[in-house]
Amino acid sequence: MSAEDIAQIIDEFDFDIEEALENWLEFLQPERIEGKTRYSLYHSSFRNWLTQQLNAA
Repeated sequence: MSAEDIAQIIDEFDFDIEEALENWLEFLQPERIEGKTRYSLYHSSFRNWLTQQLNAA
């Protein structure tokens, strides 16, 4: 998912999303696809942990 896609989904500015992604880069796996940088979580267990945190909130 690209920063632009994330920004559109959560209705935030692209720049703010890109800045946040830079801070989380150690947990993300960037990949260039069709001229855009797309991000995925580095490990599925981290995705599971994030899901649990969001559900607990």
